[in-house]
Amino acid sequence: MSILDFKSDNQMLFDPGYSASVARVSGNIEYMYSAFSSIPSIKQKRFQFSVLYPKFLKAIDLNAAFYLGCMLWGVYLKNNQGKEIVNNPCLDTEFDDDSFYEIDFLYNFIKEGFNRDCKYYLNKTYAINPLYLTILEIYKEFLSLNKGFVKVKKTDDILLPKRLKNPDKEDFKLIYDTIVKAVKEDNLELLFKISDKII
Repeated sequence: MSILDFKSDNQMLFDPGYSASVARVSGNIEYMYSAFSSIPSIKQKRFQFSVLYPKFLKAIDLNAAFYLGCMLWGVYLKNNQGKEIVNNPCLDTEFDDDSFYEIDFLYNFIKEGFNRDCKYYLNKTYAINPLYLTILEIYKEFLSLNKGFVKVKKTDDILLPKRLKNPDKEDFKLIYDTIVKAVKEDNLELLFKISDKII
């Protein structure tokens, strides 16, 4: 279910429809990297890394867009006070430090690991997009403030990091319209165009 087919005056979706897009990435970064690391031969590793390189790039872009999208949607939900949030898969689960593992892995991979391997296996340099690092830093704070969203039942329950901007009415409409377009076109990277509305 996504915001394309969900209509309610008193309820809002926890996920506007991002999960379907992220699920279509061919393997997550950690899985791909783990499979690559298990190859014993340097020659085979060089070949495999050249094959995986465009997939890594796509996965990095999509993951950064996903985490940005979560915060954009969080800001939008917070602006719609007093509504029940439905389909929250985190509700009444446990939150601990392991919840940060995926974000920390991606952050370290983008900041150091990927460029190191690009230089070694492809003789290329990976140019870090500083926006991606900022997105991950703020998202980790967002996740921590909300304790993994395990008790988030209403829009009022959402806590926003101080580093996030509070958009005006016009920008809220733009955020919503862009999220709808990104979900409809199955293209979360469209969300980067409005990152400046909250970051």
